[in-house]
Amino acid sequence: MTTALYREFTLRNGGVWNAVVAFIKANAPTFADKGEPLRLIVTAEERQRNAQQNKFYWGAVLKQIAEQAWIDGKQFDKDTWHEYFARKYGVLDELILPDGEIITRRKSTTQMSVGEFSEYLNRIQAHATGELGIEFE
Repeated sequence: MTTALYREFTLRNGGVWNAVVAFIKANAPTFADKGEPLRLIVTAEERQRNAQQNKFYWGAVLKQIAEQAWIDGKQFDKDTWHEYFARKYGVLDELILPDGEIITRRKSTTQMSVGEFSEYLNRIQAHATGELGIEFE
């Protein structure tokens, strides 16, 4: 079964560059041999998350977590995992209400930038493999 290859890196400092190069070296030859060369996209972080990220999140990440994860003898659907991870790893925003009260709430994943969503995905995948034993295809 072929699963879409998707990985994002946020280049905040030079240390991440080694991971980018290692990822490309580890995957580019295999895909080129299959006639499916890798595509590298470079973008500024300010853009809102994109459709490919969203498709990967719901189709590859949350789907596999929902299918493989068991907590206290129960499984949960993709929507439940989405809410769980959004609360656990999502971006928090402060909101000032009309009466002056300041509250903190989670930012919708649809409003995250490309970089924020990339970091969010990395944290979820790390949690899923390390804490839930998920094996991503």
